Amino acid sequence: MIPSLTDRNTAEFFSTLERVGSLGNWSKPQMLVIAKLKLEGRVRQFFEASLATVSDINYDKFKEAIVNHFREEKSFSFDFAKFSSAHQMEQESVKDLSVRIEGLEHRCLNNHLENGENMSDSFQARLLLSQFVSGLKQSIKAQVVVANPSDFKTAVEIADRIQTSQSNLTPNINSVSDSK
Repeated sequence: MIPSLTDRNTAEFFSTLERVGSLGNWSKPQMLVIAKLKLEGRVRQFFEASLATVSDINYDKFKEAIVNHFREEKSFSFDFAKFSSAHQMEQESVKDLSVRIEGLEHRCLNNHLENGENMSDSFQARLLLSQFVSGLKQSIKAQVVVANPSDFKTAVEIADRIQTSQSNLTPNINSVSDSK
């Protein structure tokens, strides 16, 4: 019912713990004990190195320390690094990659502009197109580069057609065939 507490789910963990705790009328000391039992990975290491020896640790201090330490970085350089290094994962479809890259681009380029700053739409579109093509699997990327799409939408359509044709040409070794 309550997930393990990892460095990737701190907000979700504390939200779930507090909702379940209110249903069960748990006190904050009880929630602290449960949270300590649910520690995993880097969060457990952080706790053991920094918080385990604190004598007056309570639930609120524990939660604040964990949330602050594992807060996802929101700096431009962090978001831009995620955007510029995005690549298609093994089982990820072209369309899923396009949605992921658009989200990263929006977070990176639109969320970090100061008042009055703007980036030309054409430059932003070229950057999105470039990163999408760069992030494609090699077997798809080569053919998309040859097609030389003029915009992101066209590149996604071309890459999707290539991926579909490749999956139609590649037999599925996991399917049952009747070859008698």
